[in-house]
Amino acid sequence: MFLIGGSVIIHFTRKFDYLKSILSSCSFRLSYCGEYFGDNTGKVISRAAHPMVSFSDYNDEELHTKIVTYGGYGIAIKKSWAVEHGLSPVNYVEKNSPVAQGLVSLLKARQNKKIPSSLRLPIIQLKCFTKHVYGFNSKFNEPSFDFKAENEWRFVPSLKQIGRNKISENFSTYDKNQQKYNKRLEKYPLRFSLTDIAFVYVKSEIERNEIITQTGLLASQVKLRLWVEKT
Repeated sequence: MFLIGGSVIIHFTRKFDYLKSILSSCSFRLSYCGEYFGDNTGKVISRAAHPMVSFSDYNDEELHTKIVTYGGYGIAIKKSWAVEHGLSPVNYVEKNSPVAQGLVSLLKARQNKKIPSSLRLPIIQLKCFTKHVYGFNSKFNEPSFDFKAENEWRFVPSLKQIGRNKISENFSTYDKNQQKYNKRLEKYPLRFSLTDIAFVYVKSEIERNEIITQTGLLASQVKLRLWVEKT
């Protein structure tokens, strides 16, 4: 039995080959993603890269109304799998809100070493799941991008889950050698089983038939995508 109506999250990807690789390995590859958090004046307080896998909380029935940011292919996974594996919705906060100002204070205290060492990691864990409602999107060069519209869920691993590699790296340091950092994560994928899949989305009937043959998924589970891909 497959859950419907808001009970799935969807991982989007740009290429058919990427989709096939995810399905054949039954795993999502982690990669570092650059994230920033600023204060209510627009000053950037923290700019770092965190390892993650991202999903969107969209249900199948509403996909035709969406403009999807990061791909024309998708895998809808049951939320029961997401909860079991420690995924969580992103907390979207307005820059002027008390919660945003509170995180800014915590990040500054961490940077100035004014907190106990036992709280350094928890503050970063909070930051990994917090994002501005509106902000600069570097991919599309948009200064007031609506991040909340993505309804993002994330998997951010614990230190143990990635062999004690960092869950937060200064962005400029990471940016100079992205391949090195992401290579370290290759042996720590986020795994699933084919029974965790609700739907797979492709662009053509040829691709649809290939996925059904490759995976053994039901024909009703492999659909032609209906959303608009943002370019």
